[in-house]
Amino acid sequence: MTIEDVIKKSILPLAFMVFWFWMTKTIMKVSGQTDWFWWIFIAGLPFGIHKMWLILIPRGMDTTATLGMAALSVIIGALIGSIMIPVYVIRAIYVFIRYIIGR
Repeated sequence: MTIEDVIKKSILPLAFMVFWFWMTKTIMKVSGQTDWFWWIFIAGLPFGIHKMWLILIPRGMDTTATLGMAALSVIIGALIGSIMIPVYVIRAIYVFIRYIIGR
């Protein structure tokens, strides 16, 4: 394993996560307190949308049904992402430790 692999699979994803969590926590502050439900929901959004196997967009339906199904897809993607965040963190730490031990 090269340092390039460690940077791509460990350091950059963790740096992006820290930046994204800080940004969403700053945005989700309401009167000085963070709304944790919405913070976890918004924080999981970029990590779960691409993990969805199916984006639900109906054919032959009206506009409200299409928008409703698109919103449902975003909600499901955010929930999947909030579950996948610990998986990504554990994987990044594993790659980093494996690089250190392999040296």
